[in-house]
Amino acid sequence: VSSSTSPYSGMTLEDFVQGVTQNMQFENDGNQKPRDKKHSLDSFVQNLRKNRGPHSKTSSKSKVMKDEIGDALVISPWFLAPQDGNPNNSPNPSSRDSTLSAEHQSLPFLQWDDDHPIAHTFRYGAESLPNEHSEYTVSSFAAMDVLLETLCDRKRFPNLDKVIVTGHSAGGQFVQRWGVSSDSWCFGDGSHLSGGTFPTIKLVPANPRSYAYLDGRRYLPLEDDIPSEGDKKDPSMFHQMSENNNEEDDVTLKFRFPNPSEKKSCSEYNSYEWGLEQNPLIPAPYIISNTRKLINDSHDKDVKAVFQRYASRDVVYLSGERDTEVLGPQICEDDGYQGPTRRERSERFYASLQALWEEVNVNGDERQVHDRILVENVGHDHALMFQSEEGLRGLFR
Repeated sequence: VSSSTSPYSGMTLEDFVQGVTQNMQFENDGNQKPRDKKHSLDSFVQNLRKNRGPHSKTSSKSKVMKDEIGDALVISPWFLAPQDGNPNNSPNPSSRDSTLSAEHQSLPFLQWDDDHPIAHTFRYGAESLPNEHSEYTVSSFAAMDVLLETLCDRKRFPNLDKVIVTGHSAGGQFVQRWGVSSDSWCFGDGSHLSGGTFPTIKLVPANPRSYAYLDGRRYLPLEDDIPSEGDKKDPSMFHQMSENNNEEDDVTLKFRFPNPSEKKSCSEYNSYEWGLEQNPLIPAPYIISNTRKLINDSHDKDVKAVFQRYASRDVVYLSGERDTEVLGPQICEDDGYQGPTRRERSERFYASLQALWEEVNVNGDERQVHDRILVENVGHDHALMFQSEEGLRGLFR
């Protein structure tokens, strides 16, 4: 998921999907294959190689991964902003999609505000902007649902095995929040399914700046107790190493609700998009509707049902070992009690899932909620993340 240029660019929702999928052709045996090399995994790997830096170690491993997974189609939806204009009217031929008919090129484009109420609104599921053709809007997450469900349609793609949805940075935020809130039948966890098999769905958020937490707790300093050795293995505890590597300066945090003073300092810490409470400053009806409906249907008074559904999905978090830029103190301007760096935010959110699982796991099942992979020697760089051995493993295995 990206806000970068793609040949499949913002049309109406139906034509958005049609434009994305029309480059798939069927052979006599019913298998779908990319029409040309630029949409194949080989091209995906080659494009990554062009951007690799001096720390890349993947020139031979990419070939191994390609041999293991065979054919793949790479789809990169472009969530247009008004300042992008209409790509099919662009004087730059590379920005136009020559595969679309004249009729399709004349259709109105879906666009999402890129500045208000916060930057890159597509990443949190915002509604598209009304246009001269229609006053109706659609969430960027709803657009993703339709694209996914088109790929899961066995009449169109009878032999599609797996769909991997991934994004880096803002795209990683998109994938994580969409994964929490989507109720698409394609995930296979809906009560309305009537049988049949669907492609497996994997979500791979990479280096997001922030996460939408599933309840109102965060990892905050201990208020009274001194942690024991056993506490350090408790998922409700988080051991924060000091910047000077002096163990005496390390801090142990506990997964708890903010006290009155902490909550006063950041009263909106659990409002969407850092949590799931309704946020009047960031309207997101798709998320509020989908999460509230799940809670009401399960008769829960909390978000246990939301967590259990999200925990059942196949999610791998990629985190750059060197993505350690300090983003600011833990206050509202810097993503509300999530941690100082993207790497630590990934560690904390992942730990919170394990703590939640301990609470809802009434049967004593030993399991790990999702997977998290640390990508060695890589910072906040999408190309190096996805072309690394760890990144390819997270995506394709």
